Amino acid sequence: MSTSQIVLIEDNPVDVLLVEMALKENDVSCELTTFSSGGEALRTLCPPPGTETNAFVPDAILLDLNTPKSDGFEVLDKLKQTPHLAHVPVAIITSSRAAKDKARTYRLGAIRYVQKPSQLEEFFAKVGQAVKELLAVKEMPKAKPASSARSVVNRQRREPEPKNRVR
Repeated sequence: MSTSQIVLIEDNPVDVLLVEMALKENDVSCELTTFSSGGEALRTLCPPPGTETNAFVPDAILLDLNTPKSDGFEVLDKLKQTPHLAHVPVAIITSSRAAKDKARTYRLGAIRYVQKPSQLEEFFAKVGQAVKELLAVKEMPKAKPASSARSVVNRQRREPEPKNRVR
């Protein structure tokens, strides 16, 4: 198996170090690419139309909601609206305890929301578990297109032909 490519969008160098330590502590073998702002990440991950073929597509993205010069919600929305990144699992790692923030990130497409705990061991455990879940989602087989699923449902809804017709 190849090394996983993980993007971390986090402005606090201490939190970047803690995430690196959490990955090491949880035996997550990866190449971690860090961006200190959402704008910087979007410039790299969301190239202009027509140049996407050479775009970097990570296996997972970890996003802090509060980075300078960018709104984490807008960054998440842009990532999920970018065709070559829409399938990449995203976890939010934030100090926000607001239920409305958590709900909004799920609506925008995040699959995990990790509130940064104050205890080091708990931070390592939560971040490590979140990353493992993201990478597991990335490895899951792709779902059948909706049109295929619809045709199966439609076939099941048809009434069976009567075996003996009375004329």
